[in-house]
Amino acid sequence: MKLFYFQKFKEFKIKKNRDIIVDPYISIGNIIKESRVKKNLSIEDLSFLSKIPISTILGIENNVKELIPPYPFTRSILLKLEECLSLEKFKLIKLIQKDYIPINKRIKRNFTFTKIDLFNSWQGSFIYLFLIVISIFVLNSYYLNNRVIEFKYIEKSSK
Repeated sequence: MKLFYFQKFKEFKIKKNRDIIVDPYISIGNIIKESRVKKNLSIEDLSFLSKIPISTILGIENNVKELIPPYPFTRSILLKLEECLSLEKFKLIKLIQKDYIPINKRIKRNFTFTKIDLFNSWQGSFIYLFLIVISIFVLNSYYLNNRVIEFKYIEKSSK
C-alpha cells in the first residue's frame, strides 16, 4: 500500500459511496465542454484564449488523468477556464472536494555516510567546509602556542 505514495504520478483519492465512484473531474469536464460548445469555441480557440495547452483541456474534458496536472496547477487552470468561458467564479473549484486534494507528505531521507558523494552533493561540500574550518583552528592554535622565537647571532669571523 505504501508503494503507491512513491509513484511519480499520484492519482487523486476516489471517494466511494456504496460502490459508486464519485469523480469531480467528470462533472467539471462536462461543464467546460457544454459552455465551450454554447460559445461556439473549438478546443484550439479556447487554448488560444486561455493560454492553456490543448492536451490539458482535452484531459480535463475527457477526464484523462495522465493529461491533468497536479492540484495546484489544476486550480489555476480551472480559474482561467472560468474566466474565459464566463462561468460563475469558483464554480469549478467548488466541485473538487477536499478528499480529492492530494496531501504531499515530505519523505524523510535516511542519512548515511556511505551514500555521500563528496564532490557532487551538498553534504560533501558541507563536510569539506567543516574539515577546512577545523584545520584552520588546529593550525592557528598550534602556532599561537609556539610563540618562542629564537634568534641566532652569526658572527663574522675575521681573517
